[in-house]
Amino acid sequence: MPPPTNDDTSVDDPCRPQAPAPTFLPDPSQASISPNPFGAEVATPPKAYRARHPAVTPSRPRDEAWLKDELPRPLAMQIEAADKITLERNTGSFATKQVKATPLAPKFSKKDQPDPKRDDQKEMIEIELTSVIDLGNNGVSWAKSLYIDLVDTADIDEFLARMEVYNTKAHRWVTLPRSAKKLDENKLYKPYVNIINLILRWFVLKGCKEGGVLREAIDTHVKNLAHQEEYATIRWSRPDVSVRAEGPYFQVPESKGKISIQVGFSNMSSFMEMKVENRKVPVKDQLLQVGVYVRQIFIQQPNRKFVRVLLLTEKGVRLFHFDRSGVLYTPFIDIHKDPHTFVRLVVGLNSLSEPVLGFDTSIKWTIEEGRKVDGTLTTWSADNSSVTYQLCDVDPVVAFRDICGQATQCWSVSDPETGVRYLVKDCWKAVDRISEHIHLKEALGLPGVVQMVSYEPNRGETKDFREADSVSQEDFLNRVSVRVILDSCGTSIENFKSARELLCAFRDAITGHMKLFGKDILHRDISMDTILLGRRADNLEPRQGYCGLLSGLHMAIKVYRDTKDVSIEWRTPGSRTYLSIGVLSGCPVSPKPTPIPSSTAPAQDHLDDLESFLYIYGHIIYKYNEDGVEFEVPRQISRWKYESAEDSVLLKKVFLNDTGVIFPEISLRWPQECIKVLHDFRAFISKQITLKKEISVEPLITRAERYKQLLARIATHYNTVLHLFNDAIESLEAKGPEENNSINTTVGSFMTILPDPDSPTPHPKVSEKQRLVPQRSLVAQAALKRAQAEYPEEVPEAKRSL
Repeated sequence: MPPPTNDDTSVDDPCRPQAPAPTFLPDPSQASISPNPFGAEVATPPKAYRARHPAVTPSRPRDEAWLKDELPRPLAMQIEAADKITLERNTGSFATKQVKATPLAPKFSKKDQPDPKRDDQKEMIEIELTSVIDLGNNGVSWAKSLYIDLVDTADIDEFLARMEVYNTKAHRWVTLPRSAKKLDENKLYKPYVNIINLILRWFVLKGCKEGGVLREAIDTHVKNLAHQEEYATIRWSRPDVSVRAEGPYFQVPESKGKISIQVGFSNMSSFMEMKVENRKVPVKDQLLQVGVYVRQIFIQQPNRKFVRVLLLTEKGVRLFHFDRSGVLYTPFIDIHKDPHTFVRLVVGLNSLSEPVLGFDTSIKWTIEEGRKVDGTLTTWSADNSSVTYQLCDVDPVVAFRDICGQATQCWSVSDPETGVRYLVKDCWKAVDRISEHIHLKEALGLPGVVQMVSYEPNRGETKDFREADSVSQEDFLNRVSVRVILDSCGTSIENFKSARELLCAFRDAITGHMKLFGKDILHRDISMDTILLGRRADNLEPRQGYCGLLSGLHMAIKVYRDTKDVSIEWRTPGSRTYLSIGVLSGCPVSPKPTPIPSSTAPAQDHLDDLESFLYIYGHIIYKYNEDGVEFEVPRQISRWKYESAEDSVLLKKVFLNDTGVIFPEISLRWPQECIKVLHDFRAFISKQITLKKEISVEPLITRAERYKQLLARIATHYNTVLHLFNDAIESLEAKGPEENNSINTTVGSFMTILPDPDSPTPHPKVSEKQRLVPQRSLVAQAALKRAQAEYPEEVPEAKRSL
């Protein structure tokens, strides 16, 4: 092999892939500070070695194919000639029609907090509430019209006349303090709790069995009501007065040791917040404070359609209404001069009728000792008859943790007669987006895509919950509730049980993505939750094409969609973790929302989705070993989930371009075939990003044509990626199960293979010439930040059984 020349190692051409330098292990006795965010600084190679081998190995010559991208190799078996023609035709339509992207929601420009503090939560809510409507005088008439059928005026008159808390001659609630400059909020709690409980007993609990506490107002201004977040949290908050509720939609909070908790966000029908007139608290501050509590009600009562709460002063009441489109509020209404409206609001917000409270009553639970132990979900079958499924889990398997947006939640259910499991997906789609069930209809029979069993296309609209004139406001976006019932759904791809199953699942899911594009559908929301393992039957593997299934088409678009049909809704994907660099780059710099988004960034295309597949694959490789045993993920990868769009772009650029990202520990956990897929997939995506970057700085007159030329290679793009997985699967199968399971993960024998310095490829060759280095020499790198003594002395037990 001739020595490298300057031309061989030139990096002037950004499209030209560069092979990384060989990695040298540091001397563990010498401490070093690493500039590389993915690991410890690589030690300087010995002088004698540097003399024989340059720091950068020779790159591939220009005429040599890279990653099979230009190899005269037949298309992968999944891409037939007809598919190739369809793909190229559809990508031509896409490049012509999709001239710009719908930008990400403003919240993605800000770092996400996995365990947000109170002020962080308020800031999050302010950003997401793009629609805040002051009803003005219309709000008074709307509040007066609510719950008019629940309580007769004559009954309210009788209550006011008989209860000592109200003076019908003076027209005031006599137990409430009068306004004063020094009046303190604490003076409001006790009298309001008493008044509310009198109203509840008179109007709501009348006729209920003796001793059955179904609605009760409790002073909670000094009680810590526990929050729920994606991860365990110790956060809490304190609504001033909470109404404890019982029934098939409420459960008492989890007990802490021997301490039983009366009320929490999981078992309140509503709450009331108190303010005094002399404080003159701005309405924005009122909204954000109650918004923190409302968000927890939506999280802990996952079948809520809307939440209404009251803000009370010594004089008046203000109604806040929250739903998936945003929030609206009324002016203050004088509760002394208009006690009827006040009584009706208290009764309506704490009614025994769950639909009145805003619950989706198609989901209900069996309650034992205050906790949910079982449940059912009723929907429509394919023949439009009612069918009731059994809940496999009392909580949604995919939950939504914001107030506004699509509110996608998934429920695992089973047919009580056959035992067959299905996945029920509920979401509130923007009215101007194509419903997911339409895409799924067109995907019927496609391998690699989940199959729809039945659907409910319109289960309600947010405009139906609101004051009539408010829905014509410019910043109001109506949302429609849609439910789809999905078959052929296994669990998330994270639950793989072998390297081969993982590779097959990715291959088939990517094939499903390609098949969808052939049906004029671009997915646009690839995440860990939208790639599912094929369902196993009788312990048999799913057949090829169904090992991995793509779900989650609620953000999908038609490739020929006209620009005028682009939704005015901000892009709100389920997770920021796996978004492509191009999509993240289109996020607004400021978190402040605007009514209608606009963007100059190119539209999200199939390459962006393939990039998301890469990040998911990489995340799994770092998080698990081939048997599914979980390890600590390097922080620079785990930060994808929380960082702002701008910082996430930087982290992913490092992941794509930094040769130090592959830790030796990772190579010891996985077969060489899986590591090679990661190397090559990463290099392929990096090349496409570089090409896009070049196109973006070209003159406008040539930019569109160059972009169209790039997308026209769509069949080659899919072919390249599918070959990576096919080749790895074939190699694993050729080895047989014994050799595949021969990777030793015990500490005593941890060894790593140094890259072959003479190889022009980025992959180490397995040969006798390579020397083995004990794992203890790598401890200085601290890739997983775990000390030597903390490694298990024997193979850790697999996370899942086969």
